[in-house]
Amino acid sequence: MATLDELIHYCRKEHTIGSLLLVGESGCGKTYLIENDLKEALKDTHFIVRVSLFGIDRISTLHDTIKMQWLYAVTPLFSKLSSHPAEIEKGRSFVKAVNAILQAVFPKAGNLGNTLMNSLDYIVVTPVVEDHITKTCKKVVLVFDDVERSSLDGAELLGCMNDYCENKHFNTIIIANRDHYKTFNPEDEGFIRSIREKTVAYTVINCPDYKTIIHNLIGNWDWKTEEYAVFLKEHEQTILEMFAPEPSGTRYEDESLMKTHNIRSLITSLESFYRVYYHLLKAGIADLDPYFFSFLAFSLAEKSGVFKNGKITYQFSDEEIGQLYPQFSVNFLFDSVRQWIQFGSWDRELFIEELSRVCTVDKSELMKDNGA
Repeated sequence: MATLDELIHYCRKEHTIGSLLLVGESGCGKTYLIENDLKEALKDTHFIVRVSLFGIDRISTLHDTIKMQWLYAVTPLFSKLSSHPAEIEKGRSFVKAVNAILQAVFPKAGNLGNTLMNSLDYIVVTPVVEDHITKTCKKVVLVFDDVERSSLDGAELLGCMNDYCENKHFNTIIIANRDHYKTFNPEDEGFIRSIREKTVAYTVINCPDYKTIIHNLIGNWDWKTEEYAVFLKEHEQTILEMFAPEPSGTRYEDESLMKTHNIRSLITSLESFYRVYYHLLKAGIADLDPYFFSFLAFSLAEKSGVFKNGKITYQFSDEEIGQLYPQFSVNFLFDSVRQWIQFGSWDRELFIEELSRVCTVDKSELMKDNGA
């Protein structure tokens, strides 16, 4: 994979002149690539420290988060505790007990809990750390994720990331939503130049291997039943064709339209269709394909939006969905299902009413089955 190769090449650089910006569509697997493929490829030589900026609104909080994630990555004990909340609670109880004893016996001893909580002030993160297990030195790669979800001032955030890269000598990767990167600060064009000139030395566009991703997803995900898993496996190629980008040179009637490619939305759509699939089977519908394809097309568009004139929009028509997904047909998308996808409201009576019109099973019999 070219994207992974570029990331590995950057992480192995001894001296960097700037960070690497990994850009891609929202939900296209950027974080997964870092947390799984990159970590696995560099597990013998590097620690990958990923820091989510989601909800962070203070630089001091960001620094503390970096320290904690650094500790989790390089220290096995912290890593174990982070995945066992119960153990952390036991530790807190222990600290409270020690505090009570200290305050009773040595009132001037202070609060141990405060001392421990403030211990982050004394942690110094370093770009090279000895692995406590292998006793070998490993480089630390710092990854800033969810940039678009940070509440920090843009210039302040860039200054912080640049400090870790340029002054503290961390190989630094910044993960950004492609559309967010384009419009990070629409009122300040200089900001875009700043991120290129002062912080980012390398830019890599994430080009996911959708064929492998979808194959692994369908084969490894925990679907509702084995029968449904087989159904999805039989339609793997069509799912790929509907989800993945069109071949180069493809032109739609409306050339301003493009599909989005959000893996989370695909998983949710495939999981959700099981409810419709279950009832179609019970109703004796022989050909499920048009219902499946129409559901998937509408669900992908509704959950991820569509690109229109270079921007994501959730305002689109059935005709536009039909251009992006030729398998889509309004004749095979029940109004009840459309309403469920759009508003999360499942009207079982309306669904049964619509289903009874296209099958030979009596409506009263359909009403008896309350499964899925």
